Amino acid sequence: MSGPRVVSIVLAVLGLAIVAATMPWPPGSQGVPGPAVVPRVLGVALVIVSALIYRAPGTSAPAWVRYHRAVPATMGLLAAYALFWRVVPHGHGVLTGVVLIAFLRITGLPWRAAGVAAVLMATVLQVLFERGLGVRF
Repeated sequence: MSGPRVVSIVLAVLGLAIVAATMPWPPGSQGVPGPAVVPRVLGVALVIVSALIYRAPGTSAPAWVRYHRAVPATMGLLAAYALFWRVVPHGHGVLTGVVLIAFLRITGLPWRAAGVAAVLMATVLQVLFERGLGVRF
């Protein structure tokens, strides 16, 4: 069995475990999603991605050489984001915007486009969480 197929099986097991672990969680009430919605959606997405990888392993994967700096930089960015989440007072929108700009620059987007996209995405995320889910930061 090839490496991508092993990874796809591991992803499928992880996705199914996430869905199974969230089964006892409340589904929500009166049209408001409960705490199980996001993990279940992500679990199902992992199962779908694993099926795509298993069906055609390596056909659309980019060469590792092309992203040999972007992958570790993205991982570092996400780690910094998680570490600074509690440190930055009332600046979650700003922190999200800065991390998005850095991520979009890593992927090769020009500064202007990265700035516009990051501001739009950070604003939409903030509004969705505060208005849609009722989460206050």
